[in-house]
Amino acid sequence: MKITRISPQRRNSRRLSVFLDHDYAFSLNRRTCDRLGLEPGTELTDADVERIRHEEQLAEAKEYAALLLSYRARTTSEMRGRLLKKGFDPAITDAAVKRLVELKLLDDERFARDFVEDRIKIGHKGRFRVRGELVKRGVEGKTIDRAIDAAPDETAAARELVEKLAPRYRGLEPAVRRQRLYALLARRGFGLDTIHAVLDIPDAGD
Repeated sequence: MKITRISPQRRNSRRLSVFLDHDYAFSLNRRTCDRLGLEPGTELTDADVERIRHEEQLAEAKEYAALLLSYRARTTSEMRGRLLKKGFDPAITDAAVKRLVELKLLDDERFARDFVEDRIKIGHKGRFRVRGELVKRGVEGKTIDRAIDAAPDETAAARELVEKLAPRYRGLEPAVRRQRLYALLARRGFGLDTIHAVLDIPDAGD
């Protein structure tokens, strides 16, 4: 087969229509065409065409992934899910994710560390809540464990939360107020030791 014509598409000049033996065969990005050195007169085998299509789909997947990463950091599991949802086949998706990991654009270790620190210090959430959120994002258990182990002390975050929200319970009886704050901290995922320390509740053995 021979490339007989390459022409820009009307609706998107960045994409090119490729004709083989005068018949339309496929479209591809102008950058992919330049990178592969395709031009009229180039002879192609069926294997070449398949390789070109693979390269084009991979380039599209990486470009879409870069767009997603421009909004916020993501885990490898999140990225894989978004690429599949976009319609890229599993092989292309895996190849794109692998390349992004190699380039450190996807890094679950870094994502987990930053996520834990932000959620505790800024979001005022406890470690149990943060762990659950990372599980939902597809981060592996061992990676989560390391991030949690390196996390800042959640006690300070719990105290800040109580100081911020305590005024809304000011008119309540002390026991009711403490109960409400206890429930609040528990919903936020703080551990019992942290809650007891912040609310000055003695341990059962004391």
